[in-house]
Formats: sequence, structure tokens, C-alpha cells
Amino acid sequence: MTSPTAAPRPAAPPSAPVARTAKHRDFKPALARATPAATPTPRPVVQPAVARGPAPAAVPVVARPALPAALQPPGLRPWEAQTNATFRQRIAEAERSAEHQRDGYGLRNPSSGALGRYQFLPVALRDIGWMDESGGWTAAAARHGATDEAAFLASPEAQEAAMTAYLARQETILDRMGMLGAAGTTITGLDGQPIALSESALVAAAHRRGAGTLARYLAHRTGTPDAPLTPAQRAAFASIEHRLRGFADVAYTSERPGNRMIARGATPAA
Repeated sequence: MTSPTAAPRPAAPPSAPVARTAKHRDFKPALARATPAATPTPRPVVQPAVARGPAPAAVPVVARPALPAALQPPGLRPWEAQTNATFRQRIAEAERSAEHQRDGYGLRNPSSGALGRYQFLPVALRDIGWMDESGGWTAAAARHGATDEAAFLASPEAQEAAMTAYLARQETILDRMGMLGAAGTTITGLDGQPIALSESALVAAAHRRGAGTLARYLAHRTGTPDAPLTPAQRAAFASIEHRLRGFADVAYTSERPGNRMIARGATPAA
């Protein structure tokens, strides 16, 4: 007996291809297109701790015109309308010119040739540019009416303007030489007694003997106090000490233009 033949099974339908999970590299282009380009964060600019470059130029000495007599407040004498009126009066008293007629403005020392209330020597007038090497009066002096010696002695306003320029000049020299930094300190005088240094005292001493002699005095008293002195040196140093002690308590405001603005809390005009 033969076995019946089995009917063939229907073929299974082909299976659908299995979707592959996209690999990491497949979405990189799309991600790159969708992501905006990164902007680098700017690095902070680091400023140097100390400013480099040349030091600012020194403020030039400019003679501030004194008020003409007609414009001065009534009752004020010429120096009283100026900065440092008390200091100026004390200088005139120390020079023994304040006791003369016209408050010393017309005074001429016959032996030294010193002129006026503040006893300007020719070297001082040259130093502020009012007199040239040949003894002639310059255009700077003429702007204040001082065209010759007689005109200078006749004009309190010119002498006050010259004093302003001279004090500013002395401040500049003392500052450059480092002597203004001694203000507020105390030194020992030739007599062994203490001398308190102030700005007004240093400027007054420079007016009397010049910044160079003042520098030598301070170097002697602070560096080599036991070094021997010649009679001429001792006399010069004694004169300086007299000024230092006499002006230690006198109020003083800088006569340099920039410093005057700072003292007043003002700013330079544009």
C-alpha cells in the first residue's frame, strides 16, 4: 500500500528587512547643519599693573597777572589780593623791606642791587625769564609793565606777578630735587635743637639762599651732621635755619598752576 503524497506547504512570504538603528556617524551631518557655529568667547584684556610710557611733562611756570589796583577789592593792599598773602608779608618783613615807604615796592638795595618789596636779585629775575643774560628786561616782564628797573620798582602789580612766578619756580626745583618730600619731618639744627620742616619753610629758605644751598644744608644735617663747615658755610646754613624756623607755621598754598586747581577742587578749562 502506498503512502499518500503530502501537499506542499505554501512558501512563507519574504520577511521585511529589519530597519537598522542609525549609527552615530549617520546624524553628525544633520547635527552640524542644525547647530549654529560656536562663537569664541573673547579673552579679557589684562591691563598692565604699572602704566608704561614717558612721565608727564612738568607744569611750566607761568606768572599769573596781579590784579590792577583799580580792580582790587577796596581796602586791600597789593599783596593782600594775592595767593599766600601772609607768606608774602612775612617774606617782606624778613627782607626788612616792609618797613620802608610804599611797603618796600620802590626799594633798591645799593650794595646787592636787590629790587623791590621782595628784594629780587638779577639772578632771580633771570631764573623766571624776566631778565636776560645782559641785564635787559624781557618780553615776559614787559607783559606786566616792567620794561626797565624804574618801571618794575614803580609797579606793585608787576612785583607781585614776579613773586608768583618765582615761588612757582622754586617749588618746581625743590620738587625735582626731592626736597619738598622732607616737609612734615624734623631735623636737628646746628645748635642741636629740632627744626620742623614745612613746605612754606622750605620755599622761604630757598627764597633766601637758593635751592642749591638749601639742598647742601639738608644733606649736611641728615647725612653728615658732624662734617666740619667753613665760616661761610656755617653763616649760610644759619641763615637757612633762621628761615626754616621763622616760617614753619606759616600757611602756604602751591603757586604752581596745576596745583592751585587741585587745591581748589577745580579742573582745567578745556
